[in-house]
Amino acid sequence: MPQVVVLFGSPHKDGATARLLAACLGGIGAATLTQFDAFAVTAAPCDDCGYCREVNGCRHRDLDAFYEALEAADVLVIATPVYNRAFPAPLKTMLDRLQRYWSTRFVRGVRPPIAVPKKTILLTAAGADRADGVYLEKQLAPTLTVLNSAPAVCVHADATDRAPLSAAVLDAARTAGKTVRG
Repeated sequence: MPQVVVLFGSPHKDGATARLLAACLGGIGAATLTQFDAFAVTAAPCDDCGYCREVNGCRHRDLDAFYEALEAADVLVIATPVYNRAFPAPLKTMLDRLQRYWSTRFVRGVRPPIAVPKKTILLTAAGADRADGVYLEKQLAPTLTVLNSAPAVCVHADATDRAPLSAAVLDAARTAGKTVRG
């Protein structure tokens, strides 16, 4: 049974992002699931203090449970709305705090910085008509290399301010979840 960590980046528990996530998790099926809600976690921003250059960890202890779950996970699912062609600030803070793994790899020379390889799924919901989720995909790609993850399987929903999610987009999210099984 896969160990799945979800980073949920929306303030809306029943919005388009939540529906995309539900479809994806339905595709994954039976799994050990640990979810972190970026809007519920109070994470300090990375302040480049240098702590992670010297030791395996972060001087801020607020994300220790997240790090522990992430390191053990086989699958990382990031479900987020698109804000101004970027991640929402609370989720961006959590992603920035993954700097500790960059330091582990490039400063301290530990390769890979996370032993368990993982699949990553990126689900985005953009209110605009254009493909803004692609910007998040590009922002996330370098981070995934230090998380011992292959490039993300991505599902981008657009125009969510005007219309409900289409059956095709929900099916794509479900199919993305099924990639975890095989």
